[in-house]
Amino acid sequence: MSVLWEASENVKPPRTCFLDFPLGCPAGKPGQSTQQREILRAALDSSRLFATEHWQMKTLPFQWAEDGDRSWEEEVYRLYREGGIATVLKHQAAHRMQGESLAGREREFVIRCNC
Repeated sequence: MSVLWEASENVKPPRTCFLDFPLGCPAGKPGQSTQQREILRAALDSSRLFATEHWQMKTLPFQWAEDGDRSWEEEVYRLYREGGIATVLKHQAAHRMQGESLAGREREFVIRCNC
């Protein structure tokens, strides 16, 4: 599942479905379990089409807003423009202070998960 067409097109995962939804919502709107189930069913159904094809991205027929309104794009852009990245960095710093970061602890993780 992807919400970034260009990123998926560059990476070319073996099978992927595209949703024109905001980042972080590749399976639908939070709290809308009916929509989420419909999206996941459509993704699983479309995966059968990939059996004989080389890489190809399938666009799923869902819209973020029922009326087709795309104001969510400006909201996401504003979030990043007005401090979304600063918020993420602040949270990352807080997690590092609490010892929750893997940075510098990669070997410890490898040993613990045995992968």
